Amino acid sequence: MTTAPPSAAATPPPQAGAVLQRVLDLIQGSHALADLTPARVEQTMGIRLERARDGSARYGVGAALDPPWSYTIELDATAPDAAKFAFNFTPASADAAMTPVCQLDYDAFGQRLEALGFTRTPYNAEHGRLVKEWFDKPGLRVSVYPQGESDGAAEHRCVRTVTIP
Repeated sequence: MTTAPPSAAATPPPQAGAVLQRVLDLIQGSHALADLTPARVEQTMGIRLERARDGSARYGVGAALDPPWSYTIELDATAPDAAKFAFNFTPASADAAMTPVCQLDYDAFGQRLEALGFTRTPYNAEHGRLVKEWFDKPGLRVSVYPQGESDGAAEHRCVRTVTIP
């Protein structure tokens, strides 16, 4: 009687807090937009970017987290001095609570950026609603967009999107 070899255990999806920490690591090691190369984003984020089908210097990838959440990374390196990086948490449904991806919440993320030497400038909309905050230091601007954790905890903000510039 023969037995089949054991199947490789499926790798569990990364934790959202660890992925956001990688975004912070990418920011920490960047001094200008030109630092956001595909190789550096791949190395820091630990995920392989896919090049655009048209062969241009645009890249992207999506990866699963704990259901119903995933994340996406986009990098437009078509002009090295004007690179664009976007990180987004993406829900499977519009009404998904952000609790599974709020391990490193908005306030803690912002404090870590300030500890890296960034200054914080809020951008508010009607009635003082926070739309995003800019975090600046010479040569680099990071925009961070919040979202309330859930209907029951809307005041507790989570990171939804991070863009550079």
